[in-house]
Amino acid sequence: MHAWAAVPLQGRRQLLGCVTLGFTEPHSWSGSERELLQAFAALTAQALDRIGAHAAEHAALAEVAGIAETLQRSMLTAPPEPDHLQIAVRYAAASSAAEVGGDWYDAFVTSEGLTTLVVGDVTGHDMRAAAVMGQLRNLLRGIAFTLGEPPARALAALDRAAAGLGIDTVATVVIAQIEVDEAHRAAGTRLLRWSNAGHLPPLLLTAEGAVSYLQPDDSDVVLGWDPSTDRHDHELVLPVGATVLLFTDGLVERRGASLEHGLAWLAGAVAELADAPLEELCDALLELVGDHLDDDVALLALRAYAEDEPRPAEAGPSHVPAGHEAVQAARPENDAPSEGS
Repeated sequence: MHAWAAVPLQGRRQLLGCVTLGFTEPHSWSGSERELLQAFAALTAQALDRIGAHAAEHAALAEVAGIAETLQRSMLTAPPEPDHLQIAVRYAAASSAAEVGGDWYDAFVTSEGLTTLVVGDVTGHDMRAAAVMGQLRNLLRGIAFTLGEPPARALAALDRAAAGLGIDTVATVVIAQIEVDEAHRAAGTRLLRWSNAGHLPPLLLTAEGAVSYLQPDDSDVVLGWDPSTDRHDHELVLPVGATVLLFTDGLVERRGASLEHGLAWLAGAVAELADAPLEELCDALLELVGDHLDDDVALLALRAYAEDEPRPAEAGPSHVPAGHEAVQAARPENDAPSEGS
């Protein structure tokens, strides 16, 4: 080079570098050329500033989303493995990397020996929804574990507790319990008792491959609407080989399609996967949805096996809490706490 000029690229907070222009022949820089180079350098620095800010924003959002999802997943504990019952759980985050929601699942054995299943969804899709989700989940777990009440009473107690503690939110929840009395034990069946606070209905898959939704005529309102409302229990005899699926709306809701269409799609998909092991069934449903999630998905599935036969290997080892091995599971007419698998 016989002539050159180097102009600094000054960003808003730091020096980003310099831009250099050179000539292979001798050259004298005029005043207008100097002004042009300075203007070009200023525009270049602004562009680099915007690129850097955009990249930093995306990195920060990804980091926040990762932390939020990690915290959310930390509250979604592994399910128990009660005798001759298999429980599978899944959680899938929505496609938006910067968001986290209020979907949750839970499964535990109460102090009375009842296997309890919960799926819920807090209104909203942000950090506040995730925080409220954690509060409601832990409240319901403590209430159901300690009181030994039927599902409807547990939900009513949760509604009153949330209102009294100032947890101002709206949420949908479905809670189910598995009971076994002597008559059911002799017949090889179980009693599924559940209550639904405005949530999507559970799906039942029989051993013969029949699919139906557990949707009674009287549907209770969501949590947070009226803490004094009456809530209702529903019952279903659960035969050997039956599968119950609880899920949040992210599994079935899609832009441009009705909820009824989504529920019909899910019923058809489950019918086609009726012969699949429980874990594979859950994986296959999420694979069918793919990366088109508009909302988070919480998924909980339970499959009942015969109690008079060895526990199937696919159900995993049995881990029944101490003291629950020989409980009776009848819930008498006076609504005394019952115990079961």
